[in-house]
Amino acid sequence: MKKTLRSVSVVGATLLLLGGIGCHKHASTANGPGNLEEGMATLRSAIATASPEVQSNFYHGVSYGIRYGDYANASLSLQQIAADPSLNAQQKKAANDVNDLLKQAMASAQNPAPPAK
Repeated sequence: MKKTLRSVSVVGATLLLLGGIGCHKHASTANGPGNLEEGMATLRSAIATASPEVQSNFYHGVSYGIRYGDYANASLSLQQIAADPSLNAQQKKAANDVNDLLKQAMASAQNPAPPAK
């Protein structure tokens, strides 16, 4: 009887431990967006109340440039958004985060991985 109870306790503790490990979120979500799509979504929601000029730069410059691979113009539009004096610190941080992710995307586009053999 004691042996069965001990076995059940060990199995239960193991399941609780493994379940707790699986529930932790990744640290990258707390620090900022993990990829360009997440960054764009964060920036889109951050500038929802911004001026029409900022929103126009986002939709016609950043979003359009990223969609069609024109990363240079998208980066210029992001710099204009981040330099806008009407934005708060959170909005500027979101723009700078997306610009950093965009620079990573530009670097990987210039240095594509070799084809698999």
